[in-house]
Amino acid sequence: MMMATTYELVIYGKVQHVGFREKIENIGRLLNINGVIYNYKDGTVRILANFDSERKRQLFKELIKELEKVDELIKIDKIEEKKLNAYIEFPEGINRISADDLVELNKKLDEGVKYIKMIFGELEEHRKILNDHTDLLIEIRDSLREIKNILKDKL
Repeated sequence: MMMATTYELVIYGKVQHVGFREKIENIGRLLNINGVIYNYKDGTVRILANFDSERKRQLFKELIKELEKVDELIKIDKIEEKKLNAYIEFPEGINRISADDLVELNKKLDEGVKYIKMIFGELEEHRKILNDHTDLLIEIRDSLREIKNILKDKL
């Protein structure tokens, strides 16, 4: 095991206001990584973290990339990393630094409304499909009743 080294990771993509930071905190706990995570004004998420092995650092990045496969709201375009020339001692785990003032809160609410509208749009599409299938099933039922009556009359 090497002495812990501090790295900065910059995550580009759709990573703000989608629950990304909480997932990173969970990965940090899983791998016993200490650091901080925060939203940056350019739309990226930044992580400062200590890694005591090369394998742990690689695994951390691999797990971050996997997040977009299990959460369709997250889209990761790229991850940049930079080894810092200093060691920073962090509290245990990866902890969120939050600048969630009123503007940030409003952005989160706007994102939430967007996703709710998307869900309702999907539900409306499914309702239309179900109605079409229901109409078809009614036609089939009526046709089967007619066939039954014809067969009943013939027998």
